[in-house]
Amino acid sequence: MPYGYEKYRLKNGISPNTVVHEVQLIRSLFAFLRRTYDKKVEPHEIRPTDIQRFLQEQRDLGLKDSTLNRKLIYIRRWFDYMWQIGRIPVDFMPKFKFSEKLDLSVPDIEMDYEELLAKKDAVLEADQLALNAKILYLLYLRGLRLRDMATLDIHNFEDKGDALLLTVEKKDGFVCILEFTGKEIPVMQEAIERAVFRGTSFLLSSKVKDEYTSFQMGSLSDYTEALSAFLGMPVRSGDIRFAYVHYLYAVQHKNLEEIQQILGVSIDSASRMLKDSLTRIKTKK
Repeated sequence: MPYGYEKYRLKNGISPNTVVHEVQLIRSLFAFLRRTYDKKVEPHEIRPTDIQRFLQEQRDLGLKDSTLNRKLIYIRRWFDYMWQIGRIPVDFMPKFKFSEKLDLSVPDIEMDYEELLAKKDAVLEADQLALNAKILYLLYLRGLRLRDMATLDIHNFEDKGDALLLTVEKKDGFVCILEFTGKEIPVMQEAIERAVFRGTSFLLSSKVKDEYTSFQMGSLSDYTEALSAFLGMPVRSGDIRFAYVHYLYAVQHKNLEEIQQILGVSIDSASRMLKDSLTRIKTKK
């Protein structure tokens, strides 16, 4: 249990951190069913009323509506997998609706990208911050997604003397080029040297069974918490990404096509991020 779902999701390129949360939720669902019926419940025995009661119990714990909706999405994905492997004859989740209306309005993000830039040198010079924390901060500032950070290859760096260029080849086929200058260069050079010493091509790596492999997202919180404590503000990659898009448009006066190229995403994705950033970002100025 949950019936090979973890391997299935990882095989499809879902981040380990997301998969952990998905699997934990499904285990919680089965624990709830065991308590309710005082027996082991098979997937084909689960009914819509069971999901209603489980979600209501989750809501009674004081969860936010957005969190509850995310759990509902996880359950839908798992049911779809159960149907694909033949564990259930019918998937009722596409038509399932929680009995209570959820407030899914997106919260504002109070963040000033220029303030993040102003604190960059302090982050890079901080002895108490690990090398990975510094690298993650630089990549956050470039608007990179976590899934793309995990596969950055040191062989894609190009030394221009006064700058290091990194070509980022993304899973969806798009490409962007990141430029590192000034105090950023020695930090990236240290990371490259570390990768060579570890015998891996990953800029960010984790040790798994005595071998260095791609960065494991389970350790991400250690670095983001350290950055948050150092900066005195929450450090969330998604929020910084929106703040970066807002900065590119409102301060750098980049148009949509330029933002798309800088981020290395589709024009539709760039358009959505721009619209959301203009709605959600609330600077302190």
